[in-house]
Amino acid sequence: MALFKADTLKKVNSTKEKFNKKKTELQEKCTKLVEEKDMLRSALENDLQRQIMEGTSPDKKLQNEFDKVNADIERVNVQLESLEGILSKELQKHKGDIKKESDKVASTYSEQESKLEEDLKQIKLQYFEKLVEYHEVYLNASRKYSEFHNIMDTLEIPKRPINKNIAFNMVQDFNNQYQGMFSTAELRDAYYGKVPYSAKQYKNSK
Repeated sequence: MALFKADTLKKVNSTKEKFNKKKTELQEKCTKLVEEKDMLRSALENDLQRQIMEGTSPDKKLQNEFDKVNADIERVNVQLESLEGILSKELQKHKGDIKKESDKVASTYSEQESKLEEDLKQIKLQYFEKLVEYHEVYLNASRKYSEFHNIMDTLEIPKRPINKNIAFNMVQDFNNQYQGMFSTAELRDAYYGKVPYSAKQYKNSK
C-alpha cells in the first residue's frame, strides 16, 4: 500500500527547485563574467603595452569596463554564498508541518506493519497446524497400511511406500518446483518484495 506524499513536502521541493534554478542562473552568469574579465584583462595588457611602446594614454573606458565586471563578479559571488542561508531560513518556515506530516507517514506505516505482522502470525499458525495435520494423516495411513503387511506378504502383493513426500530440510535453500515447504530463497524473495517464480507458475496453472 502506497503512503501519501504530503502537500508540505511538495511546497518544500518546489522552493528548493526555485533556489536551485536561481543558483544555476548565477553560476552561468558568473562563468560568463569571468570569461569577459579574462578578455578585458588581455585588452588591458595590450593597452599597457601600447602605453609603454607608443606613449599612448590609458584607455579609461576599458579600465571602467574591467572594474565593472569585477564588481559584478563579486556581487554574484556574494549572492551565491547567500543562497544556502536564505534557503535554510525559507525551509525553516515549514519545519513544523514537515515534522507533523513525516510523523504521520511513520505512524501510518507502524500501524500497517503491526496489522501485517499479525496477519503473518495467523497465517504462520495455520501453516503449522496444517503441517501437524499432515503428520497425523501420515501416521494414521502408516498404521492402517501396516495392518495389511502380513496378508500382503502371504499373497505376495508388492507393498507401496507410505512416506512423507513433502521433504523437510533445515538448510533447504532452493526448490526446483513449488512445494508445500518453504525454501530460504523463496522466503528471501517474498521478504524483499518479489513473488517467487515457482509460486507464480503455480498460480497461473490454477
